[in-house]
Amino acid sequence: MRLIEGRFFALVIGSLCFLAPSPAMAQQAAAPAELRSLLEGTWELVEWHVDGEVLRPPQAGGRWSNHDGVVVATFHRETAAGFESFVGYGTYEMDASHWSYTYERVQTASGPTSGEAAVTVRSGGEPRRFRVVRDGGTIVLAGTNDRREYADGYFSYMPNGRLLRKYRKVDE
Repeated sequence: MRLIEGRFFALVIGSLCFLAPSPAMAQQAAAPAELRSLLEGTWELVEWHVDGEVLRPPQAGGRWSNHDGVVVATFHRETAAGFESFVGYGTYEMDASHWSYTYERVQTASGPTSGEAAVTVRSGGEPRRFRVVRDGGTIVLAGTNDRREYADGYFSYMPNGRLLRKYRKVDE
């Protein structure tokens, strides 16, 4: 009987630890629900601007996802000039005026074709930090040499002020 009670106690304590909010989740709660609804979700890559060309599926594809304090990014492109792929995951935090994320793991691949691509794996890196700015109906995440705009169901990634990738929000 003591063995059963001990297991039950361990199960209850373990469940409470598992269900306790993480610091990242607590930080999300500090962000207004309206802001979270605009910045959280999953987006599908619809355009990749490279070398004066606009690539669309199936030449390019990917997802950007922010859910419950977890960020996941995956995108790839293949053209006559070569193949490129990226996968990264980590955590994000936000409040009413700031948003940041940090990758825990990143895997990239590049080469003349997908079959000849060299793969590189590394642990994340430094956090990327942004100010949250409202510009009419657009939410702008303004960072150092990095601008991201969320408007009308789209997310635009603009390093150094130039559109690189555009995503459409996926209905959930």
